[in-house]
Amino acid sequence: MATTIQVSETTRQMLEMAKRRTGARSFDEVLQKTLEKQLDLPKSMFGSLKGRLKPFTRKERLGMWKE
Repeated sequence: MATTIQVSETTRQMLEMAKRRTGARSFDEVLQKTLEKQLDLPKSMFGSLKGRLKPFTRKERLGMWKE
């Protein structure tokens, strides 16, 4: 779902420069790349719960967990 945000003209110009320099297709892509880097977010959350979850039981693996 798209949304609209208000930014100053200077910010829009900086976004345009970053878009050209990074080869991004949209301002959204520029912002996502910048925020991922700034917040040190992994590109994928796969494996982020490693060690926190117990292994599935045989019953769960076979899809019989609903009784």
